[in-house]
Amino acid sequence: MKIEHLTVQGCNEWNEDALILNERERIYGVLDGATSLSSAVGVETGGYLASRIAKEVFETSGLPAGCAPLRSLVLKANERIRTAMLERGVEVNDKNALWAAGIVVVRIGEHQIEYAQTGDCMLVAVYKDGTVRTVTHDQVDHFDEKSRLLWERYSKEGLPPDEVRSRVYETIKQNRLKTNTSEGYAILNGEPELEHYVEHGGLNRIQLSSLLVLTDGLFLPRKSGEPTPSMSDMVALIDEKGLSGYVDWLIANEYDESQQGKYTRLKVADDKTAIRIYFE
Repeated sequence: MKIEHLTVQGCNEWNEDALILNERERIYGVLDGATSLSSAVGVETGGYLASRIAKEVFETSGLPAGCAPLRSLVLKANERIRTAMLERGVEVNDKNALWAAGIVVVRIGEHQIEYAQTGDCMLVAVYKDGTVRTVTHDQVDHFDEKSRLLWERYSKEGLPPDEVRSRVYETIKQNRLKTNTSEGYAILNGEPELEHYVEHGGLNRIQLSSLLVLTDGLFLPRKSGEPTPSMSDMVALIDEKGLSGYVDWLIANEYDESQQGKYTRLKVADDKTAIRIYFE
């Protein structure tokens, strides 16, 4: 295998993304921390702390290769996050105060790829004939779309940018109340209910060319009135520009949109983390 990876901080003070690189157990993944919406946690954000706690579980599990299913390790990381929050005095019954992180993680076997996922971190498989297969489902997309449409509506109504941001922020807080329920999305935030919603499974390596593991910061931007860009579109640009070249291009595009007042995001530029695994 050949492995390429990167993590690039967005416009906020902390990079809440994290890479999982466990060569011994051939476990690779990305984490996307979600900033706590209430309750100060000190210097670091809740998203930063959640992603680092989970990263440590996967990189220092100390288990024989292939021993623990990835789903079990996801739940172990979730328990560690809950323990750490209780030690810091976080109100764990307040969903908006919880430290949280999405994840997608893979274990590379000789014939099979095992994976586990929550949130909007994504796994994409590329085959030798050029087929691009989106393996995981973006569980947060339906909420993101509603927030984007609200942003556009309030902007068209002529509301000041700070008011637009404040109203959309309140919608996001309401969305957090649905974490780890059938009406919301799965995420590592210490809630025991996560055990019901971790996506997990496997795919075989027949004709597999590469895997792309990424946080949502790498998604192509949506443009109002146009179809949502596909994972195939993104993979084509990564193939053309290289992983780091694609990220450089995307960041430049984000800041250009910001200067022109076109973007509909709470953050001008999100953290960006990805792993590309090539099979020779």
